[in-house]
Amino acid sequence: MGGGMPTIPGTEFGGTTDPSSIRVVEGFHVIPSVGVSERYDSNVYFASESQLQGLTPEDFVTTVMPQVRGLYTDHKNLVRVNAVAGAVGSYYANNTALSYVGANGGAALDMSNLLSQWRPGARWTVSDTFFYSPQPPAFLTGGPLGEQANPLVAGFQAARTQTTSNSVNTGFEIPLKRTVSFGGSYTYSFIHYGASDVPQAPTLISQNTQAYTASLITQVSLYDSVRADFIGNEYDQGELGSSTTMGPAIGWTHRFSRTVSFNATGGVQVLSGEFGGVRFSPVLAPLGSLAILWNTPTTSLTLAYRSGITPSFQFQAAPMLNHTVSFSMTQQTPISNLAGLFGANYSVANEYGSNSGGALSWTTVGGTAGLLYRITQKTFLMLTYSYQNVDNVFGGTRSEFDRNVGQIALIQSLY
Repeated sequence: MGGGMPTIPGTEFGGTTDPSSIRVVEGFHVIPSVGVSERYDSNVYFASESQLQGLTPEDFVTTVMPQVRGLYTDHKNLVRVNAVAGAVGSYYANNTALSYVGANGGAALDMSNLLSQWRPGARWTVSDTFFYSPQPPAFLTGGPLGEQANPLVAGFQAARTQTTSNSVNTGFEIPLKRTVSFGGSYTYSFIHYGASDVPQAPTLISQNTQAYTASLITQVSLYDSVRADFIGNEYDQGELGSSTTMGPAIGWTHRFSRTVSFNATGGVQVLSGEFGGVRFSPVLAPLGSLAILWNTPTTSLTLAYRSGITPSFQFQAAPMLNHTVSFSMTQQTPISNLAGLFGANYSVANEYGSNSGGALSWTTVGGTAGLLYRITQKTFLMLTYSYQNVDNVFGGTRSEFDRNVGQIALIQSLY
């Protein structure tokens, strides 16, 4: 719902697993593609009735999404790169002034095999995701364990606003002994809000964040591993203030079978910082996550939960205690090449801290259901319906709206 990377079947960033993809040079393959969609949108402004004075929220939108996906592997399979770059152009039938061209991209660099030549079993990855869109997203698809694709996209839905965001991450793991490894990660993300198309919309807060972890991982059995983490986050909201969280966490991963796996983390962090030039007393805040994965040749299912501190994005700078639940499923049907798609997200956040008045909160619920039909190796037809409910509260004033979107899309690879 609202911006982000187009959904295209395949592995992360769409993949390039088709053996007939275009070979540029040895080890480098690309798949150019274009997607065309038509949708009905009941609220193109992402805003409540009180903010839509004189505006027409309903519209029919035609969208064209050219995209290039690429995969590179050197001849020794030591370095792998999976990347995508695309544009999104949308034309609005009723609100023609809202027509726009946006951009998105991502890249994942895996140097694990290269590092393993020095230390067998070592892993090292670097990834980056970027988007520019006047449709700020509330949720973005994360990794295979339910991680967020961007820690600043945690369920808050802003009104239609020019938005630029980028998130870069690197992570490594180095075996110390046969069953013990040391790992770590670092993420830097920013989100910048520009002018809003909704005159009555509150001012949004541009910001950036840094997150880092250090971990000791122990393989306690064939199916279980336990990890001890130190996790830190720094949120910078410019002149409005900043906050920091840091503290320990314990994680557990269990594989029930080749099909089903489970991952959980729990801990506590110290929250400190200053807003409006006034420091607030440090307080303890909970931190946790849970993910269940089910993968078979016909079914892919992920259920994930996350809890932790996230910054506010409108009204005033403040730390928020955020809880997010997400569910996604792809199910092959008895009809050849036809799959059912379902996804749901729920996020709630409330102002948190020693100086919190509890006056700031948001609740966002979103869901998508649809069908994906693979017409040929290169052609996909997708039919989806999406629903979103947003409820933002500040100082006793509530801003609430619903959004319904019906869409049909055709995606064609060009090679």
